[in-house]
Amino acid sequence: MSMGGTLFWTAVCVAGVALLAPALPTVEDRPVPSPPPSPEALSDAGPGDGRDRDSSGGASKRLERHSDGHFYAEARVNGARIRFLVDTGASVVALTPRDARAAGIQAGPERTMARGAGGAVEIVPVTIDHLALGPIEANDVSAAIAETLPISLLGQSFLSRADSVEIRGDELRLR
Repeated sequence: MSMGGTLFWTAVCVAGVALLAPALPTVEDRPVPSPPPSPEALSDAGPGDGRDRDSSGGASKRLERHSDGHFYAEARVNGARIRFLVDTGASVVALTPRDARAAGIQAGPERTMARGAGGAVEIVPVTIDHLALGPIEANDVSAAIAETLPISLLGQSFLSRADSVEIRGDELRLR
């Protein structure tokens, strides 16, 4: 490309940035992320009451995106109410040690390493006898206990048991 052509395209790029820059949010304009919702703010994880049914009457659970961009849910793990961050990229359900104890799940002696978003992490493989998110239920769910988790993760070992998991805009629906 000639020197004139390079200067032309450089000018076009600079002009484009100058036109777009006023529309970009400044640090002051960016929303401050709010903390995850408290368990009281989450919907009941009970057996469902019609609100947890789709148009055909099938089991359905709808979750709304939280202001931090994530989906949170309260589910019952072996009868205990546990707050989860829905993580469609997690292979298995991952529990904090505290949540595992609340659900009556004992960590065995087996330890293994897993790779998460933050790097390698030591986990203890376990099985959840029963996990229910509203009317969506599963038995014998593969899971892990991870010491370093700040919140339990609802991963694919449960999510894949639903007929469908669909995200549209700010809504996640399991059927």
